[in-house]
Parts: sequence; C-alpha cells; structure tokens
Amino acid sequence: MNSVNNSIVIGCLLAFYAMPSLVQGDTVAEDLFELSMDDLLNIEVEIVTGKPQKLSRAPAVANVITASEIEAMGLTSFEQVLEMIPGVNVYPDPVGRLDSHFSIRGIHTADNSQILMLVNGHDVTSVATGSMPAGFRMPVTNIARIEVMRSPGSALYGADAFGGVINIITKNLVENDGTNFGWRQGSFNTQDVWLRHATDLAGWDFAFSLETSSSDGDSSRVVEYRNEDFVPPPLSLPPITGSGPLETYYDYTNTEVTLNNEEWTFRLWNWDLKRAGVGQGATQIVDSEGYDESELYLLDMQHENRDVLPELDISSRLSYELSELDSYFVLYPPIGSVTVDRFGRPGATQRKGSLSVRSNYSGIAGHSLLVGVGSEWVEVDPREVKNFGTGLPVGTTVDVTGSPFAYMTRQSRTVNHILLQDEWAINQDWAVTAGIRYDDYSDFGDTTNPRIAVVWMGRPNLTTKLLYGQAFRAPTFSELYYKNNPAILGNPDLAAETIETYEAVIDYRPASEVNLVLSLFSYRIDDLIDRTFGEPAANTGKQRGSGFELEGNWHVSSRLQLRSFFAFQNAEDSVTGADVPNAPRQQFYASAHWGLQPQWFLGTQLKWIADRKRAAGDPRSEIGNYTIVDATIKRRQLLPNMDFTFSVRNLFDEDARAPSTYTPGHSQGATIPADYPLAGRSVYGEIRFKFE
Repeated sequence: MNSVNNSIVIGCLLAFYAMPSLVQGDTVAEDLFELSMDDLLNIEVEIVTGKPQKLSRAPAVANVITASEIEAMGLTSFEQVLEMIPGVNVYPDPVGRLDSHFSIRGIHTADNSQILMLVNGHDVTSVATGSMPAGFRMPVTNIARIEVMRSPGSALYGADAFGGVINIITKNLVENDGTNFGWRQGSFNTQDVWLRHATDLAGWDFAFSLETSSSDGDSSRVVEYRNEDFVPPPLSLPPITGSGPLETYYDYTNTEVTLNNEEWTFRLWNWDLKRAGVGQGATQIVDSEGYDESELYLLDMQHENRDVLPELDISSRLSYELSELDSYFVLYPPIGSVTVDRFGRPGATQRKGSLSVRSNYSGIAGHSLLVGVGSEWVEVDPREVKNFGTGLPVGTTVDVTGSPFAYMTRQSRTVNHILLQDEWAINQDWAVTAGIRYDDYSDFGDTTNPRIAVVWMGRPNLTTKLLYGQAFRAPTFSELYYKNNPAILGNPDLAAETIETYEAVIDYRPASEVNLVLSLFSYRIDDLIDRTFGEPAANTGKQRGSGFELEGNWHVSSRLQLRSFFAFQNAEDSVTGADVPNAPRQQFYASAHWGLQPQWFLGTQLKWIADRKRAAGDPRSEIGNYTIVDATIKRRQLLPNMDFTFSVRNLFDEDARAPSTYTPGHSQGATIPADYPLAGRSVYGEIRFKFE
C-alpha cells in the first residue's frame, strides 16, 4: 500500500475509535435494532410458495435481506447484498463485459443462466443469454428487501429457476412514506443521486422513485492480454499483446412508478443504461472504445380478487416488457501490419408479454391449494453492423441484419404452463408442501418438474426440513442460434439441462437471542450446457455436488448484532471427477453492527473466498484466496431530517482476483493469464434526507 492509502486506513480507524464508546442505553435510533430475534425469525418470505409465510417455516432454503440491513452495512449495490447469502458467490463474467454473475453451491456456467432473477416477481433475464440485461445494476436505495431461494424453483417458476431464485422487491408506500432524497459520492468518481416520494392518493398508494448513478470505474484494474497463439475465427489475425485497464465505467438511470390498492397494482418501470464499458472486451483484448447501451421498459398490472367465493382467492398478472441493447466492440485493433480494426455493432430488440392466473383455495381443512396457468411470448429482433465477415473486403462497413452474415436471425418462443401446489398442515407440528409444474415450449418441447418438502416443528426452538426438487433449464437463443461470432457460437441440437436436488435443514435456537441454521444438500445435473471461448455451445456432460451451509445470528445486546456463515461445496464432473472450475469450495462471512451512542452506528463485514480450482487442462497456478473487509459508520440526524454515512469497501486494499476464462490451446492457458483484479479500496460519503 502506498502512503496515501495507508493514511486513508489510519484515518478511518482513528475516526471509528474516536466515536463515543458502546453504551447500553435504551434509546434505539436504528431500524435494524428495533427487530428482536423473534421479529427476524418471523419475517415473511413470498419466493418459496408464492404467498407470504414465516421464513423459519418456509419449505425451502431461503434468506431475506431487508432495507434496514442494507443501509446499516453501507451497501451500495445489490451484488454486495447477495454476498451476505450463504453459498452464493458473486463474480465478474469471465467471458465478456465483467457483468456480475452468481454461483450457488458451485452451479454456474459461462452465461450464468442457472439463476432466475426477478424484480417484483417479474423475470428480467434476457431470453438471448439467460442472464440479466447487459450492464444491469439496481439502486439499493429503492430496495425494500431481497429474497433468495437456494433451491430449485422450476415447480413454481419454470425455466431458469435451476440453481436458485433471486427476487428484488422495491419499496412502496409502506416502506417509503413521505419524501426521501440523497446523494452519494465516492471513489472512481462514483455518484448516485436519488429521489423517492410516496403518499396516499385518493385511496391509492402512490410511490415514485428516480435514481441516477455513474462511475468512471477503477482505472487501477490493469491487465495484460497475451493473444500470442490463439485468435479465434472468423478473425484469424496475427497474434497481439498489450495491457490496459478493464473498462468498468457506467451511467444509468432507474425510474419506477407504482399505484396500488387492496385489489390492483400498476407498475411502470424504466431502466436506462446510457453507456457502460465492456470490461475485458469481447475477444479478451482490452477494448477502450467499446460500449453497451441498454434500456428496459416494463408495464405490469396485477389484480387480487379475494371475494370470488368464501376461502377462494384469484390473482392475475399481465405484463409487457420492451428492451433494447446496442453494443460496439472493437474485436481487433489496428496494429503492425493490420491497418484496419475489426469492429462489430450488434444489437437487439426483445419484446416479452406474459399473462398468468392463479387461484388459492383454503376450504379444505389443513390444506391450501394453488392452481396456476400462464403463457409467455417472447421475440428477439437482432441487428448488426460490422466491417469483417460480410463477404466484402475487410474494412467495408456493412449492415448485415437479416443476412447470412448476421450473428442471429429473428427468433421467437411461446411457453405455456400449468402448476399445482398443496400446502398441507397435518397438525401444529407437521406440514407437507408438494407441487408440480408442466411447461410446453413452442420451439423446444415440454417438461414436468415436481418438488416436495416436509417441515417438522418438533419444539418451539427447533424446526427440521427435508426437501426434494427437480428443475430444468431450456437452452437460450445464444446457445442455440448464435453464429458468425468470434466469442459465442450456438448449437441447435442442444438438450435441456436437468437437476435433481436433496436437502435437509435444521433451524435451531439454542438461546432466545441466538439462531443457527444448518443446510445440507446434494444434487445431480445432467446435460449441463457450457461453452468454451470461440467454440459452439455443448451439453458438456454431468455434474454432481454436495456440501453444507452453517449460518448464525446473535443479538449480543440491544446495541450489538452479529451475523456469520460458513459454506462448503464439493462440485465435480460426474464422468471425470474433475472439480468444477472457478467456484469457491469454501466461503466465510461475518458482520457486526454496533449501536454506539444513540445516533452513532458502526458496521463491519468480512468475506473470505477460498479453494477455487482451475479448469481441467489449464496450466496456470491455482487461483489465490482472498479476504475483503468493509466498514461503515453512520450518524443519524446529523442535521434535522438528515443522516450521514461514510463507508470503505476493501478497507485493506486486498489484491483480490476473479478467474479469467480458460482458453484451450493457449500456451499460458488464457488470453488474460493473470486473472481479473477486483476493485481496490474505495470510499463513499452519503447524505440522506427524509420528510414525512
């Protein structure tokens, strides 16, 4: 660390220790401290069965992170929130863009399409890639809570709910009464400005949110690229070496308007990525000129009818999504004898409409019966301009949209489904949840996926769960249809991925303010789809995995809360026995939140990522472990209606790295052999105003 960085660390530590010492006063000024252990255990989760139920009794392995926890730890992105979840590893896309990807229990591939990402219950994944929109970020200031299910969810959600489901739920009038606005400034010229307002409007709950966020990215994340003996077709160019910073800048705006009452909910959402860097570049050659521009519009309408018949509720949902993506990639810059760069300007318009109806009947003693039907239609219109691979001399810019030289032709898909679920409360101690869902794809075929869960509340302080589930993932359009692409090639003969999972959970409360949860799991995956850089996608074979997660919460006092977990997974290729590459076999997390004198609060957290293996055949040394420490100090009511927060990410400037993609045939194993450095130390100051 240089002297300036050392000064920052010393200054932060002195500031923390200079604060008034921990007191045992009765004044509670932080929402998180207002929650007892009973309150935390009784937090409701909807993601598991589609309706609210206590987290401790939910028939799945699930977690909920609330807005108060997010604010208390000074978190600035939803990816940072997910790092608090046992068994979830957040890492940058190793193939391109460095967008955030999520591995749950060692389940991941290049496109990260094994996780279903929802915002307010709406699927925001791209049908082309199966992952989030390019450059997707979500402002945490408008998040009410994030629910995560670390189990297969296809019996309720269909495709992509393979390794787990993540649902980001935004604030409404209940969580956001009055007017809130704030400003955050930090390292890398990062700026966030937001405004939220919620009020009662003629018997309707009205909520409005607007946030703009931008950053230049961390220019110290410099990598060397050594494309010395591998340049994929259709480029087939001389080797190239060089270095440069990963392009991680971004500028986006997020806007949401919600209007709801007891029966109706109307939501209009716009996410606008004005421009973002493309990380390591589409061909692993750092691209300082490339960029992504993306925009998403969603109109969502929901209706709840609780008076159809006694004990019968019917809900319906109609939504329409329009998203646009335009990218610019310099795939190979002019250098040496190459006087003309090779660039591509791909884009696409995605239109998605969905309609679903669900009924819940509780007229049979001890049973809650759910029946649901739905249909989704999606269409992708690709477009592309490039100056190579067009049938004309290199350097001639051609619009190849709709031609044989384009990266994909127009594709569409319709999916119809029906689901059944029964929640059976046998008595006060025993409950069984069983469900099954049938999906029919217009372009792929059909699939049926069941699940069953047995929950035993043996004692007031002990709950045991036994869980079984199956899930599937249909190939994405990129895996099926991409062509003429130096990085991604499709394969129309792909089969669907399938998974079968067994889980056991022990939720134990040894003392009134201590809660421990042990989750054991074992799974088997068939026909896993993955791709090697420059090679067609393929069903690479089978994967099996097992492991455990141990998490604990301890309310030491009314002014000190501790949270921790340790996760271990052993995922391997079922045929070769080789470890699944890049996924951490061991993870440890710990956080502490202190209430200092009534208006002062200090939060710290530590995460340890360890034991990540290289892909079979990769000649590079093992991936290094890392430990990152963050710290946050907060002053409530620094001025009337104003809170101030100061936070430091990666306090000790750890040289943490994420694995770069393995390139078979490359003498050093990868075009970027030294992996991708994560962001260094960063500091942020934030002020928030609230008027009721």
